[in-house]
Amino acid sequence: MVMGSAAVSLVAEAGRGATWLGPLCALCSSLTWAYGSAIYTREAGRVGPAEVNLTRALLVVPLFALATLVTVGPQALGLLRGSSLGWLSLSMLCSYGLGDLVFYLTALRLGTPTGLAISSVFPVWSALLGALTLGERIGVGRWLGIAFCIGGVAWLVLLQVPTGERAPARGRALAGGVALAVLTSLLWAGNAYSIRRGAAQLPMFLVNTFRYFMAVLVLSCTWLLQRRRRPAAAGPPERLLLSGHHLRRFLPTVLIEAFIGSSIFVYGLSHSDLSVAAPLSSLAPLFAVPIGLYLGTERLHLRRLLAIVLTVSGVALLVR
Repeated sequence: MVMGSAAVSLVAEAGRGATWLGPLCALCSSLTWAYGSAIYTREAGRVGPAEVNLTRALLVVPLFALATLVTVGPQALGLLRGSSLGWLSLSMLCSYGLGDLVFYLTALRLGTPTGLAISSVFPVWSALLGALTLGERIGVGRWLGIAFCIGGVAWLVLLQVPTGERAPARGRALAGGVALAVLTSLLWAGNAYSIRRGAAQLPMFLVNTFRYFMAVLVLSCTWLLQRRRRPAAAGPPERLLLSGHHLRRFLPTVLIEAFIGSSIFVYGLSHSDLSVAAPLSSLAPLFAVPIGLYLGTERLHLRRLLAIVLTVSGVALLVR
């Protein structure tokens, strides 16, 4: 574990001057999330989503703390300034806090695929924030790349379910669901922007130690509230996913997705323009297709192939 964290740190140091490493890390974080989300979804069906999310955070906090101690030293906490703490706290509010809650309300009104497809426009807001406040330059080719990535991802998401399940809401419920989906996209953009501002010039392990510590606080409150609201007729509340059998199945995924994936996610956002890193880090539905093909849960047809071509074209425009 210590050797692995040191290796990741050495890679980051070696690529400090490489303009391609940030976008590559952002893209690879989509791959690790596509893998992790498939496993998390399966485990959530057995023990509950709140238990999975909280266990993931509890497992990874000491790993990031140890990696920070090894790569930076005990003086690491002195690097966290008030502004960085504020931005990183805001990122957790926009993701685990309000972001997840608003998306859940969106999914109840529109269905998960439709809500996710609309919320996937968040890289547009991230790019605009980067251009307006950070002086990032966005040319025509980059705007086309963002549009192709968003369009391809939204298409892939909508292709996951039958047509009749895409938009169950009507009238005011539909309008309210769309408004919530747009709000979700703004919160997700706020998460990306906050990490870009808060993680600048900070070691990625230190950033994630604080982020996941905050996540533990938020998710613990959520889990406790769910336990209290659980009807008595539903039986005893579910336990955390900390039993030996589940832990052995869960730990490798946490190492790949939460430890490695979150590290390169933070590195990608803090070492790339938001107009590049945000779209590249949102391509998990693209990588979910080959993973599903390998697992035998997906089939490749013409519309899906066209959506993949559109998304890959967007990636090529962003990193050219």
